[in-house]
Amino acid sequence: MAESKSPRKLAAKVKEPEPRRQDVAGQAAAAEKNRERETRLRIIQVLCRLGIPDNQWPDFVRAFYANPQQRTEYHQFMTPPPFQAPAFDRLNQSPKDWWKVADRAWELHRNRFLQDCDDWVREGVDEEIVEATPTRGRRTKRPAHVGGRNRGNNTPINRRYLWAAKYLVKVLVKEIAGAHAEVSTVGRVAREIVRLAGWPTK
Repeated sequence: MAESKSPRKLAAKVKEPEPRRQDVAGQAAAAEKNRERETRLRIIQVLCRLGIPDNQWPDFVRAFYANPQQRTEYHQFMTPPPFQAPAFDRLNQSPKDWWKVADRAWELHRNRFLQDCDDWVREGVDEEIVEATPTRGRRTKRPAHVGGRNRGNNTPINRRYLWAAKYLVKVLVKEIAGAHAEVSTVGRVAREIVRLAGWPTK
């Protein structure tokens, strides 16, 4: 008698293809590399938009930009099992009634697949992937007199990358801040973005 395959074994088969691996080992490391790559590319976009010639960029920025292998984006595609929508009984169901039933069926199917993904992490089949850092920080502003590391968290993301790009090409922090931002906040936020890119802050 042929051995029946468990749903767990069947589900594992749909995890393809494997992420592209060069100098990166593991899924968590690949996800981190993707975030680093995205941050670097956004900084470079700002440098280009500002019209700063590449001979004024730091050597490590030029090296990244000139090497296509450093710009590799890693993937791990996971195909969920096929979803079969429930039958529509036109004689006894309105389209709205069927819509609700189909939505509920899809929700259960989707959640079951995501639960399987969580189970694979718990069982050690997959690695835990840390969520990306929110682009805008907290929604609520702290009063200016409170201070602390949360100041600057509501700075628009485009401005953060602008500060980081200028910081990398040695523009003085007080010049980046100008009259409308605090020097300490600008310096901290710029260094934070540069660190997310995996580049030195000095």
